[in-house]
Amino acid sequence: MPTRILHIIALVVLTVMLATSCNTNTPDDQRVVSVTILPQKYLAEQIAGSRFKVNCVVPANSNPEAYDPTPMQLVELDKSEAYLRVGGMLGFEVAWMDRIVQNNPDMPVYDTSRGIDMLTTTHCHEHGGMHECNAIDPHTWSSPRNVRIMAHNICSALSEIDSEYAGYYEDNCARLIQRIDSVERVVSNLLEPCRGTAFAIYHPSLSYLARDYGLLQLSLENMGKENSALALKKTVDEAIDNGVRVVFVQQEFNPRQVETFARELDAEVITINPLNYDWATEIINIAHAIAR
Repeated sequence: MPTRILHIIALVVLTVMLATSCNTNTPDDQRVVSVTILPQKYLAEQIAGSRFKVNCVVPANSNPEAYDPTPMQLVELDKSEAYLRVGGMLGFEVAWMDRIVQNNPDMPVYDTSRGIDMLTTTHCHEHGGMHECNAIDPHTWSSPRNVRIMAHNICSALSEIDSEYAGYYEDNCARLIQRIDSVERVVSNLLEPCRGTAFAIYHPSLSYLARDYGLLQLSLENMGKENSALALKKTVDEAIDNGVRVVFVQQEFNPRQVETFARELDAEVITINPLNYDWATEIINIAHAIAR
């Protein structure tokens, strides 16, 4: 057999061997845990490393207050060894967690907000034609102080279901906590001088950030729906009294009423994404917008 052909055969065999060795842990056989929103996915992936694939149920640009999973997502949930829920009363979890647990009775569910001092609020959502209200604000990930607790909860969950690698998760978590501490320092430096400052937002998703840094959050949403003209006028008056100059709108919501509100105040409308996978960059950008 000619030498050139032998070289080609050898190259093909080597390529196949390398491909095989590099794919011993393919997506099909990788262990899976599920989370609800992208900020959780970010935290879980930093801690899980290569040990778990992190499946996020609510995709980018979707509203976690009213999202329904697709059939393919339900199949992915069936593969999950654990579910890391946000906790509180997030609309998706209120509507779907019981059914998810019924369909996966052996799958443990962990509350990643466990240990956080939860806020009470008139937080409402529409789902399946029903209007539900509750008193627990679920938007815990808006505050770096809360995210630190969430990271520890995720680490504990992964260490429990994969105890042999607990040290691995603890090391990854320690590195993540350093990153969260760095974010908190930046946010603190920006917002500590702003204590007492008010901002307006369509959906009240920055409640914990406001609480932890002494800010006033004014919401343009009333009971999960756009404000009436009378309620909007009342909020405009309150915003004027408090010197609001920034109005936030989340990218998954219609900005129409926010723009009307902002014109009344001569305020700047800023689109934000508290559900961004890049949690650290997003929360710093929000702090910059409040501090400007």
